[in-house]
Amino acid sequence: MVLVLAPKDIKGLITIKEAVDAMEQGFLDWSKNEWLAELRQRVHSEAGVRLTVHIGAPNTPNTIGTLIHTEKPVIGKNNRQTYSHRGARVRVVYEGDTGGLLSIQIGELEVKELPGVNQNVVIPTSCATAVGTKWLAKKGAKTVGILGSRGQARGQIAAVKAAIPSIERAVVFSPDEDNRKRFAGSMQQILGLEITAVDTAREAVESMDIVLTATNSNIPTFDGNWLSPGAHVCSLVSSNKGLHEAGFIAKARREIDDTTLQRADIVVCNSIEQDKLDRTAIVWGAAEEGIISWDKVADLAQVMRGEAGRTDEDQITFFKQNAFWGIGDQAIGKLLYEKAKEQGIGTELNINPFESTTDSSLEG
Repeated sequence: MVLVLAPKDIKGLITIKEAVDAMEQGFLDWSKNEWLAELRQRVHSEAGVRLTVHIGAPNTPNTIGTLIHTEKPVIGKNNRQTYSHRGARVRVVYEGDTGGLLSIQIGELEVKELPGVNQNVVIPTSCATAVGTKWLAKKGAKTVGILGSRGQARGQIAAVKAAIPSIERAVVFSPDEDNRKRFAGSMQQILGLEITAVDTAREAVESMDIVLTATNSNIPTFDGNWLSPGAHVCSLVSSNKGLHEAGFIAKARREIDDTTLQRADIVVCNSIEQDKLDRTAIVWGAAEEGIISWDKVADLAQVMRGEAGRTDEDQITFFKQNAFWGIGDQAIGKLLYEKAKEQGIGTELNINPFESTTDSSLEG
């Protein structure tokens, strides 16, 4: 039997804390065995539709599989990237020990606390941010500044709060006053956290222990000189290398300025190799231009193994959440499968999960 979960089945099935913990476990597994994960891959159609494949094989939940999604990016006059179309997401979960097909999960994941927050892979993206921030922010971090006030920003602050319970206060800035005020009011109720809307980006950066950028901007969103000693910064804009090089957009995305990268004592990516493959403007581009050196850059596995990371409370740390999170998403997929089975949710197809369980060398 193969369990199929429709979009309505996976909505609200798990909490943000459960999703963050599953993502962290996936990265921890990878830090012990690099062969359990592989780089995210992308291809574009002639019309500019982008297909993305995330893959992973986390050992702890003993699963292996993929998450596939499509979208058609559009860059507006305000330098903000949106999507005119998004195809239904499909997560495929196999058993890690036998390779048997367990589950096909269709639709964008929504966690229990954030109904309606279903922007482009917002939950796994936010969970990866939370893991990197947990491992890099200074101990006992209490304040968060958020740049952005839409769905991705909601996921980011919810995930980071779940990962770092010591957070007590947040401030939010976005160019639309009504949006940032709505964000502050609704997220304060959801998270039980003091959240204030502020009038400038500077107010969301200065004196903050953690600064989260969730803007979809193609240009820098704040001045790195505003960062306080000990601050941790996370940027999550993903690569648009293919769109840029194919001529669909004018330039590569970069919401972080040179000063932030230069002031950072350590720069960490989910995966250095992912950043080199994607040729992102923020890390790869900065290194190619001599703004930072590659010996300043580490990946999350190195941090988890204690080979890199914060060594002083006054250091500024920068985390480029660069989408190498397929291994954590498979841990989330296995959790969704287990929760659905427990609650009798979904549709079981009377299909053999194996094409064959025999030794293929014996086949005629």
